[in-house]
Amino acid sequence: MRRRHLIAATIAASALTLPPFQAQAAGAANWYFIFLETGRPTPNDKAAVQKMQQGHIDNFVRLHAEGKLFVAGPMRDPARVKRGIVVAKASSREELQSYFGPDEYVREGYMTLNAATAEPNKALITLAVNPGGIEEGRIILIGRDANATPALQAQRRAMLQQLIDSGRFGAWYSLANGPVAEVLFAKTQDSEAVQAALANYPGVADKSVSLDVWAQYLGTGVWN
Repeated sequence: MRRRHLIAATIAASALTLPPFQAQAAGAANWYFIFLETGRPTPNDKAAVQKMQQGHIDNFVRLHAEGKLFVAGPMRDPARVKRGIVVAKASSREELQSYFGPDEYVREGYMTLNAATAEPNKALITLAVNPGGIEEGRIILIGRDANATPALQAQRRAMLQQLIDSGRFGAWYSLANGPVAEVLFAKTQDSEAVQAALANYPGVADKSVSLDVWAQYLGTGVWN
């Protein structure tokens, strides 16, 4: 199990060393925010796993060069369910799934895709990225509140926009479906400061919405 964890971490970290973005995919209509999640156990074959690892990385590089994938990187989920993120653009979910056809990790179910259409209120940087570096920051996942009124939703969005405008957070994506409603990124390793900044977010204090703050690793220059 420990070897599998280290291999998965290496795969995801290596996927951060992408070349600078070149062009947007023709005809791509929708933004997708993808959580790469733990699937079935990898084979007990070191050579096979290393080959899959290289293919996983190569596919990320290919997608980025084609203007389909914009950001990718691993996260440190304490439960080790969510292993990393990908931000991509595709005209449909079927097209999005096809991006990962060459990736044996995904194709064979060793990693699964949990994708939601997304609104990039403020996107992570995808131009002029240093492909040789990796930086640690924080990803913030705010849970969905199915009972929120339009007024409460507007209040929450206004607060997040204020935090973005003040520079407390560098990027913000709203997800259209799934248990996570909002994803933010902060260029800091101070989780307590991040949690304090969101302490007054409606629903956090009474736990009617979930708030998770985890380590996130992205390429140098991606963090706003």
